[in-house]
Amino acid sequence: MAAKRAPEFTKNPWITRDGRGPALARRAVSLIPLALRRQAFYLYRHHRFFRWRPRTFTEKIQWRLLHDRRELFAVGGDKIAMKDHVAAMGLDLEVPRTLWHGEDLRAVADHDWGCDWVLKPVTGSGYSAFGSGSLRGSGLDLDAVEHWRADDAHRIYGEWHYSRSRPGYLLEERIPTRDGASPNDYRFFVFDGRVHVVQIDTPRVAKVQRRFYDRDWTPLDVRQAGADLADPVDPPATLGRMVELAERIGAEWDFVRVDLYDADGTIWFGELTPAPTGGLAPYDPPEFDRQLGELWRLPA
Repeated sequence: MAAKRAPEFTKNPWITRDGRGPALARRAVSLIPLALRRQAFYLYRHHRFFRWRPRTFTEKIQWRLLHDRRELFAVGGDKIAMKDHVAAMGLDLEVPRTLWHGEDLRAVADHDWGCDWVLKPVTGSGYSAFGSGSLRGSGLDLDAVEHWRADDAHRIYGEWHYSRSRPGYLLEERIPTRDGASPNDYRFFVFDGRVHVVQIDTPRVAKVQRRFYDRDWTPLDVRQAGADLADPVDPPATLGRMVELAERIGAEWDFVRVDLYDADGTIWFGELTPAPTGGLAPYDPPEFDRQLGELWRLPA
């Protein structure tokens, strides 16, 4: 059996530390018409309004959040649905095993899962906890988890695809690695079935270290708010295979980010991300935002 260890937490940098907010203020924000709300959030992060006829990548994310209501988009808001969607494609990659999902964590708090695990909300993004054995035995603070505000992505930020998700939590087996550390997270920007940009996030122990590369693995001097710029690294031996898998997974989409992991040469599915950061994390230089926008052909 895996050795027990204290749970680790990661959380969305856009969300306050305790995940809470005054109830009246939260309700007031949720009553603002969505288009005005998105403009306000965009202005706060980008220091300008987004255009109603979008040109940049982050502007086109706003268009998607306001107008795209396809069922395919909804798949990207539910972590169980996206795993089922990719597993049904019969691709040569691993999909992390679901141990449990539901709304009542306390009902399974003392169950020993016999492995390292990751706990996430089914909807939203940015929250997770890592542990081993049982939830309670790992020292998981259930009160803190129950204060996660994963539904803010829909209720406050108005990201429609999260509104289509089932409620509750997902507990899945942690991706195994030889040294027990989290594998690097390779995020493939797929436009019309073709990978154009790869984003690498190093294991999330402290602040995210991030680097962008083009399709040929040329490192790009691009920063994104909320992350430090990582030093360039050599391409993984599995890069070609990961690109192929990302393009097959993203073939139906005008744009989607396909997140994969390389764990000691084994490729694992991570998530489908149809609206990265909700378009609220600016790029430096801004020209990169425009270049990505030129690659994205929005649906009619």
